[in-house]
Amino acid sequence: MAKKKITSELEEAILNLPLKEKNKLLIRLIGKDPVLTEQLRYKLLENTESDLVFRRAEIKERLTKIFGDHSIYYFKDLLYYVRDGVSYINRHFKITRDKKGELELLIHLYQQAMNTRHTLKNNWRDQGFKVKFTEYSQAKLAKMNTLLNDLHEDFRVEYEEDITTLSTFITDL
Repeated sequence: MAKKKITSELEEAILNLPLKEKNKLLIRLIGKDPVLTEQLRYKLLENTESDLVFRRAEIKERLTKIFGDHSIYYFKDLLYYVRDGVSYINRHFKITRDKKGELELLIHLYQQAMNTRHTLKNNWRDQGFKVKFTEYSQAKLAKMNTLLNDLHEDFRVEYEEDITTLSTFITDL
């Protein structure tokens, strides 16, 4: 959906509306965008470290459940579930702007994916999906390295070993 630029005349007319009417319109518009609603809920009502930790734990639990509830034998399925997990992580980042949490959740997601490597079948029909999974994972690994470099040095040490292990896992596929 393309954003439409409002004209300066309309903008001026909106700004000249009575405060009560502007508030009603604002609330109606915010209610139509679930991500914006969640962002405002986080910024205005939560926005503490404990709430952030709770949100991360909730997503980690979802990611663990994704891989725990399903038997994954093919790279096609693995790619599907990894992308599904990344969508939860992306939504978390859109709402909270939590870079450390995004890195932590991506590492957790790929550790869950790593645990399924023993059940994966090396099937000739699945080789295309293996290549796609590897390319997708390498892109996510590059993002993890970028996020790692953006963190404070004290946190880098905590995650460097995990990222190295994941890099080895992806290249050894």
